[in-house]
Amino acid sequence: MKKLCSHIRLLLIIVTVIAMRCGATHAQNVTADKTLATIEAMPRSQAIAEMNNWLDATAKMGGKDYKKLIACLEEMLSEPTWETHNEALFRTLIEHASTRANCLTENEKMRPRLLLDVVQKNAPGEVANDIYYETFDGSHHQLSEIPSPYTLIYFNDPECLSCAKVKERLDTCTTLKNMVNDSLLTVVGIYPYENADEWRQESFPDFIINGWDYKQQVDGEQTYDLMTMPLFYILDNEKHVILKNEASLNRVLKVMNALNGLGDSNIEDKLNAIWSINR
Repeated sequence: MKKLCSHIRLLLIIVTVIAMRCGATHAQNVTADKTLATIEAMPRSQAIAEMNNWLDATAKMGGKDYKKLIACLEEMLSEPTWETHNEALFRTLIEHASTRANCLTENEKMRPRLLLDVVQKNAPGEVANDIYYETFDGSHHQLSEIPSPYTLIYFNDPECLSCAKVKERLDTCTTLKNMVNDSLLTVVGIYPYENADEWRQESFPDFIINGWDYKQQVDGEQTYDLMTMPLFYILDNEKHVILKNEASLNRVLKVMNALNGLGDSNIEDKLNAIWSINR
């Protein structure tokens, strides 16, 4: 039977949603949304610093207010299908709750510390975990061996209706096709589950490599945090993560357009270049 994606994180998110619905009011959610928008309008390094300042100030108000805020922010920042999704600020939030929130007891810090292990995996700016994949001809390949300046990972599942719709859009996506033709980009689809027969029945656009995680590390060993399907990751030439856990193809295309032309810029410059892109 297919394993559930990201068991730990999913359970923790469910607990958070319950807590948010019980503790955080609609007004608090609206206020948090507006504050997030203000923070995201800042340059990347300033935004992360300001996020910590906001959390510090709330922590000084006491554990009750702090716990309501992090319950509200966690789903906003972590859920790939939400427009407020932001992996860098989500990591900042969880790191703060794990290490800097003196208003929390040690028992209350246990949950964010567990979640931090998941959040830090394949975080933006870090080198992505390698993926060993098989293609239809039976040959085996590694993500780390892809030579192009950028790699777009497209995690997908034949049983996912949204994946089918996104695949139709990919088939007509001239931006990605042109980058592939110019040897600037490799698009690799990864089926992460165990039903290889199901995977072999799928057809893909010609410019996308259709791969199966034959070692079953993505799902079985949880080397990637797959909260939903489909899901995209963008990597640079050294396989640093530029975009993580992205569900929106529109967002992916905006990011690729922003990256196109940056050449040999370092990972920090790339992360800064895409920071202000709206969904």
